[in-house]
Amino acid sequence: MKRLLFLLVISVLASCGGTKKATKKATTEDIATVRLIENHYANSFDFTTLVARTRVRYEDKKSRQTVTVNIRIEKDKKIWMSASILGITGAKALITPEKVSFYEKINKSYFEGDFSFLSQYFGVQMNFEQLQRLLIGQTVYNLREGNYRVDQVDGLYKMAPKKQLALLNLFFYMEPQNFLIKKQQVTQPKDNLSLTINYAAHQLVNGKPFPESIGIQVLENTDQTLIEIEYRSVDVDVPVRFPFSIPSDYKKITLDEL
Repeated sequence: MKRLLFLLVISVLASCGGTKKATKKATTEDIATVRLIENHYANSFDFTTLVARTRVRYEDKKSRQTVTVNIRIEKDKKIWMSASILGITGAKALITPEKVSFYEKINKSYFEGDFSFLSQYFGVQMNFEQLQRLLIGQTVYNLREGNYRVDQVDGLYKMAPKKQLALLNLFFYMEPQNFLIKKQQVTQPKDNLSLTINYAAHQLVNGKPFPESIGIQVLENTDQTLIEIEYRSVDVDVPVRFPFSIPSDYKKITLDEL
């Protein structure tokens, strides 16, 4: 339970640095790319608050687990998660732009830290906005920032920075009908590491496309971790509460203990 929720909170965020905009004369290809990006954002999901019930499957070479995870979001302010098995709550997480807090009941332990600490520990940039974008089916990196090239691959638009980052290669795959992101991929060739996020299908929520499921694959050398998030119900712009209180007798843990 602890490992699953921590992966949901941080591991999938190892994807983003940034590409700097270059000042130059726009070409016809650049203009077409900008239009594609603007069409994507025009059809993107927006909300003030979100309440979702999900089923999450986690699998690596050592374990396989399925849990129910309730998610509540106040846009740009808070993300709350509560994981349970057979109706019994086992762990909770509360994430804000400044802080990541988590506790689990089995071992009576908790973790608290900010995103800058996590970024330093994992050696990659990560933040609240990236997690929020991932959960609602948007690119974890803002496509309006940077210069991209577009190719057509297997019926999808494949977008990649014209100049890839020093350590990471970024790829975004968009379907042409509604300009929805179907897949985003990050590779780190030096460390033989890759992260792939798939959005196989979408549903309409409040008149806008929203993921039905999110598939996450992490490959490190020959080790594979799979996470599937299946949305069972989604409500938006409803009152939300974020009950979160770490019991006083729980032991604080550090990242190297996770």
